[in-house]
Amino acid sequence: MYNTLIKNILIFIGLFLLQVLVFNNIRIGNYLHPIIYVLFIMVLPFKTPNLRLIIYGFLIGMAVDIFDGTPGLNAAATVLIAYLRPYIIGLMTRKSELEEKNEPTVNKMGFLWFFVYSLIILLIHNFTLFFLEAFSFKLLGIVLLEVLISVPVSLFVIMLISYLFKPIKKN
Repeated sequence: MYNTLIKNILIFIGLFLLQVLVFNNIRIGNYLHPIIYVLFIMVLPFKTPNLRLIIYGFLIGMAVDIFDGTPGLNAAATVLIAYLRPYIIGLMTRKSELEEKNEPTVNKMGFLWFFVYSLIILLIHNFTLFFLEAFSFKLLGIVLLEVLISVPVSLFVIMLISYLFKPIKKN
């Protein structure tokens, strides 16, 4: 219990700091916005209660909003993916897999599963975030361009982080 809590706090702080100190400062043109802090919501254990997921989503999203100067945009997008996460996992995973594997990580679920899972989460999050930021159907083309440019970069970084912090198997 305490090990999981400490691990989750460290992941929260680490991803939050990476996002606000490094990735928020990477802007190539106006369309590339790497987003990696959603990895925190993505790797929480399967049995995390839905309300707790939503609260965690709000907390990390609002923390990024405070440093980004975007009042509630990241929080709204992250709460949405936290809410949809159990449904996405349910569509992608058999119940038997959920019982035998504890968390949706690349180590437990495999590369392809985690890649598709991350892609779906990032598409939903980024589209929601950029659409709320634009707040206009007239700018839908720009929103889609931002999503098409930002998602592959974010996905690459999330996969890289997932492999860098993958536990080493002992023989």
